[in-house]
Amino acid sequence: MAITPGYTVEEIRNFVYQYEKIPHGYKAIWLAEQEFSRHHFRKWRLATFNGDLDRGLIPRSRVGRVPNNPRQLMQSAIEDNQAKRIAELEERNAQLEAANEALGKAIGLLHDRNAQEPDATPTTPRPDDS
Repeated sequence: MAITPGYTVEEIRNFVYQYEKIPHGYKAIWLAEQEFSRHHFRKWRLATFNGDLDRGLIPRSRVGRVPNNPRQLMQSAIEDNQAKRIAELEERNAQLEAANEALGKAIGLLHDRNAQEPDATPTTPRPDDS
């Protein structure tokens, strides 16, 4: 279940990150230009920085406030995502290397097998050909 129908978790996270990058004094203007309400955005921001966005949890009250330094949390989240992606890529690389090694061995076996067989079938002379 999405935190807000019509928006994915990634879209919401991107909105929050865009907002955090906007200089002070322009944030209200940016919010006014968006299709979503200030109320929804406040919930999205709380959910993003409190770690509830990925789990689809919706903040019910103002108990969980946005931390003092959301940009630091944003950078931390980006680094965590990058580390996770790097780990996934390293795992995929290991799988591809194993497949490549197995394919190389199979090709080597085929070459060995073809090298042992003669190129053409030998012909034996017929008795009436002499």
